[in-house]
Amino acid sequence: MTPTPQTPPDKDSLHDLELTISQILRGGVLFAGIFLLTGWVWMWLRDGDNLQSFTVYEPRPFVENIQWALVMNDRALLISQFGLAVLVCLPLVRVLMTAILFLKQKDKGLAVMALTVFVALVGSFLLGIDL
Repeated sequence: MTPTPQTPPDKDSLHDLELTISQILRGGVLFAGIFLLTGWVWMWLRDGDNLQSFTVYEPRPFVENIQWALVMNDRALLISQFGLAVLVCLPLVRVLMTAILFLKQKDKGLAVMALTVFVALVGSFLLGIDL
C-alpha cells in the first residue's frame, strides 16, 4: 500500500480562497440579476410597454436617476439601479480578491499588478460618473 500524497495545507487554503472568489462572483451575478429582473418586471406591470416611449436617447447621470427615483418614490427604478450597481462592481471585487490571492501566494509582483488594475478600474469608474 503506497501512501497517498497530501497537498500542503497552504494549497488547500488557496484552493478555498479561489472557490470563495468564484462563489462570490456567481452569487453576485445572481443577486444583481434578481434585482434587475424584479425592477424591470415591476416597471412593465406598472407602466405597460415602456419601450414604445423611447424615441430619443437622453443620457442622464446615474446620480440624477437615483435622485429622481427617490423624489418620485419609484421603487422599481431604485431596485433595478441597485442591481445594475452591483453588477458593475463585480469586476472590482474580482480584481481585489485576486490581489489578495496573489498576496497569500507570496507573489508580490502579480499582487502589485492586480492592485494597479484595481486602482485603474476605480479611477475609471469615478471619472466616468457625471455628477
